[in-house]
Amino acid sequence: MALVTGAGRGLGAAISEALAEAGADLILWGRSTSRLERRAATLQTSSNRLLTQRVDVTRPTQVRGALRGALRRFRHVDILVNNAGIWDGDPAVSLTPRQWDRVFATDLRSLFFVSQAVVPSMIRQRYGKIINIASTAGLLAIPHGGAYATAKAGVMHLTRVLAVEWGPYGVRVTGIAPGVFRTDMTRDLLADRAWSRRRRAEIPLRRFGEPEDLSGVAVFLASRASDHITGQTIIIDGGACLTV
Repeated sequence: MALVTGAGRGLGAAISEALAEAGADLILWGRSTSRLERRAATLQTSSNRLLTQRVDVTRPTQVRGALRGALRRFRHVDILVNNAGIWDGDPAVSLTPRQWDRVFATDLRSLFFVSQAVVPSMIRQRYGKIINIASTAGLLAIPHGGAYATAKAGVMHLTRVLAVEWGPYGVRVTGIAPGVFRTDMTRDLLADRAWSRRRRAEIPLRRFGEPEDLSGVAVFLASRASDHITGQTIIIDGGACLTV
């Protein structure tokens, strides 16, 4: 059973689809019921069990309540994909406390408390996979990324810390750090043709990522094939970090 947060669109939707194609049963979390229902309609097959739940992952009480309902139905969660995230960038000089708190609540704090809520069921069965979606912004100093980039750097370090703490119980914690991908979050950025042309020319593979480019790595990290990997964050950026 795989639980994916932020599953209604973008990277979360692509990862959900890949896991379903690999045979996983799915619990899809998101803040939009209509998006989740549309996603579920494309994933539902006779071989996959599927549950959608409207959950704001920044609210621990909602997280715990939704998880109790899911566990009553499915008994355990084997795979957790912490994908929910927002950008909300601004120049550092004008970044407000509210923006900072909002980004950290969604991109880092919620990741920890969702993991904390799910991991007891993994510990009981002495096995589990937690996959955290980070970003190459956590490795690079990017303009207007004061909150987002700092939170994503935190995601990568938290991945290492949880891997050390939960490894003795059979729980593997890994991360994926995408570069610039074509999603709703980056639509306005990629609409700047001059920026897009310049940035694409700096990427060795000469293209931006598509959500489906995460699918293979996500399935690998969720599978038994990666059982001796933990604490690592895999970069998927077409080689962009090599040339910046």
